[in-house]
Amino acid sequence: MLQALPMEAAVLIERESRDEDLLRTSISHRSPAKRRQRSSGAKSLLRDIPRILARLREARKSAVLLDCDGTLVPLKRHPSEVRVPVQVKKVLARLVRNPKLFVAIVSGRRVGDLKALLDVKGLHYFGLHGAEWSGGKAGVSATTHSALRDAKQAARRSLQQWPGIWIEDKGVTFSVHYRQAKTAAVKPASLALARMLRPWGDAFHVLNGNRVWEVLPREVAGKSSAVLSILKDLPEGTLAMYMGDDGTDELAFQALENHVTVRVGDHRSTRAHYYVRTPSDVVRFLARLERELR
Repeated sequence: MLQALPMEAAVLIERESRDEDLLRTSISHRSPAKRRQRSSGAKSLLRDIPRILARLREARKSAVLLDCDGTLVPLKRHPSEVRVPVQVKKVLARLVRNPKLFVAIVSGRRVGDLKALLDVKGLHYFGLHGAEWSGGKAGVSATTHSALRDAKQAARRSLQQWPGIWIEDKGVTFSVHYRQAKTAAVKPASLALARMLRPWGDAFHVLNGNRVWEVLPREVAGKSSAVLSILKDLPEGTLAMYMGDDGTDELAFQALENHVTVRVGDHRSTRAHYYVRTPSDVVRFLARLERELR
């Protein structure tokens, strides 16, 4: 006969369940089975190029929206190690010169970092998951700024026990990187982060990136708000093509259900319509896109 759990144990399990939920990206409420079913519908981009090119040609204007790390360039152990090859910059520069195209980077990096990394004239930048853009930034209250300062300090204290986990302060957001941590450290660190954020209630939400947790204030919804804002400022009927590689990009895929969305890398669970396997595939496709739309 099964015995009831002691109250303390039951409370602990409930709290850990809530903590795990906090660390999951909030883009989907579907069951795992339905997510797998949806992901099985993602087609190979490279096998459907004629259909995609036809849609882009027919559109009055097109927006090419691209994540950076893991999409245009391979991921590195540390963001500071990333370098953008000259070939990639040349392809982007040619795309920017096409009057039918609006070309932008939508990234978790800061705008200043993106400009220094890419250095392409005419390219538009949206950083910090939509909290920054060229010439502007999202409004965040004084209360949120204070909460961010305290949360960053608390995160450093609570996560320092796990080697390889480090905090990247991005101003109105911060990232918890665990790419260099041991696999066994990931779950306890994720629960520690969730417990640490609990006192602030719903002041923050956490997005799952590629071996990184992105901690955003509630005023910063994520890349979905960024892409919708971009389209709002473009002519009616603009067709967007968004390419990204991790959970933070799923927000944009969801918002762009009627556009062209592409997951780079692991596509076993995605809302994107298409997938490619590597950043090299992305660059090859962009080069062909540029040629075809001249």
